[in-house]
Amino acid sequence: MTNRALIQDLKRTLSSGTDAQRLVMLARLTDLFLADADRFTLEQIKLFDELLTNFVAAVDTEARAKLAVRLASISNAPAGVIRTLAFDNQIDVARPVLRLSSALADYDLVANANTKSQQHLLAISERRTLSEAVTDVLVTRGDSEVAHSVASNANARF
Repeated sequence: MTNRALIQDLKRTLSSGTDAQRLVMLARLTDLFLADADRFTLEQIKLFDELLTNFVAAVDTEARAKLAVRLASISNAPAGVIRTLAFDNQIDVARPVLRLSSALADYDLVANANTKSQQHLLAISERRTLSEAVTDVLVTRGDSEVAHSVASNANARF
């Protein structure tokens, strides 16, 4: 299948496919990205970003959560879809990327911590490293569980 035919098939599935077809296509697209993630150019990653983001908007929470787990630790994961997953209201979707994704910038983490639930803040507090700006928001907005988690994070900057 050519790239053009694949993109047409993806668009057709998004617009008129069943939920089951969307789930299959999302899994195939994710598999395709993960198989060669370390070799893709920025332009190719942008294409995956656009396609995956479109599918994320069309699938259920369970599918989004599975995608988040699969992409969270990929260093060059498409930033747009990672951000979309991080800002998902469902913590099962957001948690993996909030905890692990290096594709999230500090400004994304600060914005998330300023607007999302205590569970989101707790997930952010469990990141490997926390900048001073992120730590400040977590301590200011977080409940006692979040504050304890931040205090326990040896790589949190105060």
